[in-house]
Amino acid sequence: MEKIISLIEKLAGQRVPFPQYKAKLEAHDPFSHGGIGYNQLNELLLTLGYDRVTLAFFNYLLNEEPKVKSCEVLADGINKFRTHAMLLYGNIKFAFKHLSSYDKCTLEKALQPIQPISSDKFKNRADPIHKINPISAEEAYYLGYMIKEEIENKFESDPHNPIWEEKRRKLQEVRRRGRENHDAYLTYDHMDVYIATSMRERHEFFMVGGFIRELFGHDLIRPLKLRWFDPTQAYCEDRFDKGLVEGLMLKRSKCTIYHIQETDTLGKDCELAATLAQGKPVVAYVPKLVDPDTFKTGAMLLAKRLYPDTSIEDLIHHLLPRYYPSGAWEDDQVGGWLSGSQTIDINQAWDLLYKKAQELYEIRARTLCESHPLALQVNLSTGVANGVLVVRTVNDCARLLEKIILNAMEFEIEETKIDDRVTLLLRENISGCVFRIVTGDELLTNTFWNFYLEES
Repeated sequence: MEKIISLIEKLAGQRVPFPQYKAKLEAHDPFSHGGIGYNQLNELLLTLGYDRVTLAFFNYLLNEEPKVKSCEVLADGINKFRTHAMLLYGNIKFAFKHLSSYDKCTLEKALQPIQPISSDKFKNRADPIHKINPISAEEAYYLGYMIKEEIENKFESDPHNPIWEEKRRKLQEVRRRGRENHDAYLTYDHMDVYIATSMRERHEFFMVGGFIRELFGHDLIRPLKLRWFDPTQAYCEDRFDKGLVEGLMLKRSKCTIYHIQETDTLGKDCELAATLAQGKPVVAYVPKLVDPDTFKTGAMLLAKRLYPDTSIEDLIHHLLPRYYPSGAWEDDQVGGWLSGSQTIDINQAWDLLYKKAQELYEIRARTLCESHPLALQVNLSTGVANGVLVVRTVNDCARLLEKIILNAMEFEIEETKIDDRVTLLLRENISGCVFRIVTGDELLTNTFWNFYLEES
């Protein structure tokens, strides 16, 4: 009976209100006559000082089984309930108080937001009327705001050079296609995914575009006919209109993919925060570098494709401060390379770039997964804490995105002690990240829910 009472405390989200009546139940074996039925569960709840539950809630808890036939069956039902409670309300006690009092219709309505969605709903979608006019990975950087100034300055200094005249023409043509795509996104009748990025350099447009194509071309994602806002395919010159469009896309999308790069910006971080504040999932994709040789080979090929007029030495000179900003004064050799007093050793420089890029991505992943308090933010409407989900491969990103779209994410509840208080963490299985939390601080819990939903 002691184990059953402990499970009931987990179900109700609070300690037994009438502990003096525990002794009356000690000699009772609830499974001696075939298990605990609906009426018997209510009698247990009343004896311990809790409210009764409805038959609809009892059936939901036990998946329509007529009786609780073992502690394991009860534990499974309670684990399911607590997972749903954390997803919907972020508070076990509140969820029990409400859901346990609902009739079947009201309960089904309350649980509807977390019910799985059939993939057929997405697979049977019609194609959009306005197609996206693809902009190649090599040309996508023409959509950036820095390239226009560079081309115009070069053209003004050498107006008869056909190279810069051609680049001006290419700039206008790519931006025209980008504007058409921008308008097409505005007409989409649904928007599933927003891609949050910060792109300034040519290689950033190239790498982000490659990631997006690989993700949405994945075998798990492609059949779902998702719609996504791809910043490597859209152009809007007016910064105010651009802000309004991105705000609209964030509002309409079901989730945001936050692409970690060597540098992150206020705009991208705001998009992450805005998504969490709506109670929607954010998947942070942090690239995982495989090995130095692969990194070096890929970087050399990328340099030839995107920076054909730039020497490898100049490119390394440009990239080192991005991956190793303190290198000029921490490392004499790097300081010599950057100042020009020492000749750059190409192989050493690529190895160093790999090492520092790897360190940067590992730190970013650990920060979001383990240490930064704002990697978990509050849904402004409901008060439910919402965490960032970090993945390191495109395959895991696709697996998680499919689960999000189909309302099929899977979780484990973890109980952890913080200052002798038990805090509940809801960890998502693919990323291993905390998605919901129920604090064990009783004063904070009481104060938070007294004030948070109060109308100002």
